[in-house]
Amino acid sequence: MRFESIQFYTYDAPFKHQIKTPKVTLDTRKVLVIGLVNHQGQTYFGECNAFETNWYDTETIESVYLDLKHWFDETLKGIDIDTFETAITLLNQLNQVPAARSTAAMALYQAFHTLPSFEVQYGATISGLTTENFQQLETTQPKRVKLKWSEHVVNDLRKLHTLPFKPSIALDANESLTADDLNTLEKVQNSANILYIEEPFKDLEVLNSVSSAMIPPVALDEKARDVISIVNIAKQYPIDTVVLKPFRLGGIDKVLEAIECLHQHHMHVVIGGMYEYGLSRYFTAYLSQYADYPGDVTPYGYYFEREFTQENGILKRGHLYFVPPEIDVTQLKTYS
Repeated sequence: MRFESIQFYTYDAPFKHQIKTPKVTLDTRKVLVIGLVNHQGQTYFGECNAFETNWYDTETIESVYLDLKHWFDETLKGIDIDTFETAITLLNQLNQVPAARSTAAMALYQAFHTLPSFEVQYGATISGLTTENFQQLETTQPKRVKLKWSEHVVNDLRKLHTLPFKPSIALDANESLTADDLNTLEKVQNSANILYIEEPFKDLEVLNSVSSAMIPPVALDEKARDVISIVNIAKQYPIDTVVLKPFRLGGIDKVLEAIECLHQHHMHVVIGGMYEYGLSRYFTAYLSQYADYPGDVTPYGYYFEREFTQENGILKRGHLYFVPPEIDVTQLKTYS
């Protein structure tokens, strides 16, 4: 197979409910979408999880566009590729820009694999427990609820415990906490059975200065960028759960390798998403089949009224059902 051109698109839709995190407030979600066109005119798409600005990570939509444009022209264009393993050697030229690599890997994986249909457990993420969010949880009944940290976290947890079902509960603080928050963390620990909290402190040394009884189990998140670093960190700090985000590690192949390695080190794995549309969400769900806890996989229509794929991730009795995604190119805008 030879790839003759790369196409760049964007898609932008408003969130159904405003997203508030410790770092940013989001009203819309703009993403970059690529299309790799082979010599037979077939197009394979990839969805980029980077944002317009570097509020979450250093790569942005613009930087990914520039990196992939250069990589395609200099590395992929016109090269005969017979297997995905061969494609990986070309993808590795993008190892220093993992969001770009992940986007290209998503497209290339489809060129050499038949995508399956499957089901996974539903894990919801909420940013503040509004009345609308609470009602949405009552209706959808996820197996796991991940709550973004806020000044109302203790009250939000109490309200979660009034749900008519009993989901596992995780927290996400996005490295925003300090030693001043230890009292609140202890209240959280005492008031709820927390599955884990994603990397609460930017400085992991805080974990070695407090009793594990005072804080919930900690999961590595922002610092989970490669397997070697993850294993080394787990040797130094009380961490046995890792959130693997494909766009941070470099794509589907990198995550599959990481899952196998981390399981050999007896670590628990969660697959993380980043407010995805249907194409990227399919692959997050696909990887979640091999994880230990429900991942950041939401049903169709949870964040957005409309998407650029068909309805996918249909919710039935706490499970999400996926089929291979279909791209509606008419919904995409050309990016240049």
